Amino acid sequence: MKKFILLFNFTILFIFFGCSTDAQNDLRAAIDEEEITINDSNVNDDSAEDSDNTDETDDTESENTGDPRTTNLRTFIFGHSLIVHDPPAIATPSNETTVPHWMAELSMAADYEYAVSGQYGFLPQHANLPPIAQWGFDRAEGAWESDTEAFGDANFNSILLTAGNFIQYQSATTPYDGDNPNNATPVSATLEILDWVEQQEPGTSIYIYENWPDMAGFLNNGVPASDTEFANYNDYTLGDFHDWWLAYHETVKQERPNLNIKMIPVGPIISKLLTETNLSEIPFSELYEDDAPHGRPTVYFLASLVTYMAMYGEETPASYEVPNTVHSIARANYDATVTFIWNELQNFTDADGNSLVF
Repeated sequence: MKKFILLFNFTILFIFFGCSTDAQNDLRAAIDEEEITINDSNVNDDSAEDSDNTDETDDTESENTGDPRTTNLRTFIFGHSLIVHDPPAIATPSNETTVPHWMAELSMAADYEYAVSGQYGFLPQHANLPPIAQWGFDRAEGAWESDTEAFGDANFNSILLTAGNFIQYQSATTPYDGDNPNNATPVSATLEILDWVEQQEPGTSIYIYENWPDMAGFLNNGVPASDTEFANYNDYTLGDFHDWWLAYHETVKQERPNLNIKMIPVGPIISKLLTETNLSEIPFSELYEDDAPHGRPTVYFLASLVTYMAMYGEETPASYEVPNTVHSIARANYDATVTFIWNELQNFTDADGNSLVF
């Protein structure tokens, strides 16, 4: 059963975060308009078995040696609609416009464990702790029942969190524009979340999900983007936008050097796939549905490939049969795409050659 939860008054979000005033959509990447369709957290696919595996001995902090970092992920996501976009404007058979859907599909193909819970919001809202488990998926097993269970009893071994995709016009240490009495910044809000998680579940692996930027400012006539507009958008994703995330990640690590904080460059790798590989032949309308931009199934599938390889620490299963909800060009180039992503992650290092993701 699905229910609607009114999370934020849109006017307050507009003032607090200084969103774009694009008249066509006013869809920003954290939340689908004023209402978010929240799947009941008890809704799971009948074919997915309930897991009693709460073993916390899996090594989620080991160096990448070619073996998986872990075969059991229990993840809480402090996220928004560039991770879980549900419902999409163009209906899908299941939850194909969500990363957890594809993470579950891929982990099943690898015979690995995957359970997930999460909530919608921006970082300052996520810092209003404790969180709640808002989401449920057809294929992905829920990890936590927040109505009856404490966060620390859910045996999470990883969290995934992300910032807004339209705040990169100023540094991550600059207070948010608008109504911000506490002078919260992306970094300060992140630290509040991480400190709370560490208190509840010490040693949890932390992954920053680098998303993709708002597209509205690159468009003269809305979607679809022209070839030039899309090229400029991807240049920004790989340039100033990515630099913001690198600085954000580095600052958070410096503030909390004893925590295991990694970053997953989802947006930049997708931009490279869509400009440097055969996936560049996929029509824009098959990738994005608006200027936020919320993706169609192919984009969330690609995002999940990056996320899976970063968190499990190995390539996605070669035997996985990509369903036809993903564009045919992406299906035909699955093996090459996996290799491309894996190489990008292997080379995602700092100036000293230290991995930023593994």
